[in-house]
Parts: sequence; structure tokens; C-alpha cells
Amino acid sequence: MSAGKYYDKVARQYSRMITCGVGGNLKSREKNSLITLLSPKSGDAILDAGCGSGYYAEIIRKTGANVFCIDISQAMVEVVRRSGIEAEVQDIQSLDLGRKFDKILCAGPLEFCKDPLGALKNVRQHLNDEGLIVLSTLHFSIMGLVYWFYHLSHGLRIHLYSLGEITSLLNQAEFSVEVVERPTSFLFVIRARPQKNV
Repeated sequence: MSAGKYYDKVARQYSRMITCGVGGNLKSREKNSLITLLSPKSGDAILDAGCGSGYYAEIIRKTGANVFCIDISQAMVEVVRRSGIEAEVQDIQSLDLGRKFDKILCAGPLEFCKDPLGALKNVRQHLNDEGLIVLSTLHFSIMGLVYWFYHLSHGLRIHLYSLGEITSLLNQAEFSVEVVERPTSFLFVIRARPQKNV
């Protein structure tokens, strides 16, 4: 099963899945880290790359920033559009919107990418030279493996990253890592900016 088809199936209950119980507690810690590092402000043009059901897009919109969403799942995009947020079905591995953004949020889609370097290079092409990206990735840990097996049971093979691997990929995509946080035992949240040509 593809990631798009899986998330099409769970789109209606996805917001509840990530905000209730243990998942909700973990999501809250992830959110605090991501939003603090992203620091959305009124007038910012922000791309939510891998928006899911719009959890972060709603938070960003409330700051007065202009948020544009993409996701590989048509059903997720429809959920986001119903909330009044502009969204398109796009795969970050072939992303070509023809526009640039001040900030990019990439919370989670890299685990599903067969070509994460290509995805990060595509994302870089959509970021202003003075902009920033904030991304989250799962790493090797007990909970990371639980998440890996959960998706495998649904026919999806995801990738867990070491800090060295994700940092190397960002550098190859011409980003400079600024901040690395671990809001949970199995998640890296990273802020990076475009490399400066010397």
C-alpha cells in the first residue's frame, strides 16, 4: 500500500488519532518544539509540506501567517480545504509549485520518502534564501521501532533516521542545521537555513 492510499483511509479520524490519549501527549510536546522553532508571524508565507489533516496549518493560520498546504493524500487535502485553508495534492519527491516561501514546515513526510535527498532538494527550491525550514523525523528507539512495525502491519515501510544521517541529507540539500531538539525519546525536531555561498 502507498502512503497516499493509507492516509486516504484514515483521513477522517486522523485528527482524533493524533490528539487523544498517549498520542495526544506526545503530539503536544512535538507541537511546542515545532511551533517555537518555526515562529510563525503575521504576513509570513509558510508551506506546510505533509500537512495531514491540517493540525499545524490551523495553528499557523491563527498567528496571521499565510499557510499553503500540500499532502500526498487526496482525502487529507480535502479535509484541509474544508477548513478554508488552501491545499494541493503533491508529493515532496516531485514538488514543483513555482513559488517560494519564507518558512517551510516538514513534519513527518520524510519517513515515507524513497528519495529523501531529492525531497529535501525540492523543498529547498521553494524556500527564500533568507528563510528557514523546520522538520521532524523519527529516529532509532523503542518507540520509533513500534511506529515502524505499526506502519509495516499496514503495508507501509518507513525509514527511521539517525541524527548523522538526517544532518548529512540536509547538508547535501544545501541547508545549514541551526538547532536540534528531542521533544520525545524518538523524535528529532530540526531547524535549518539555506547555506550561504561564500
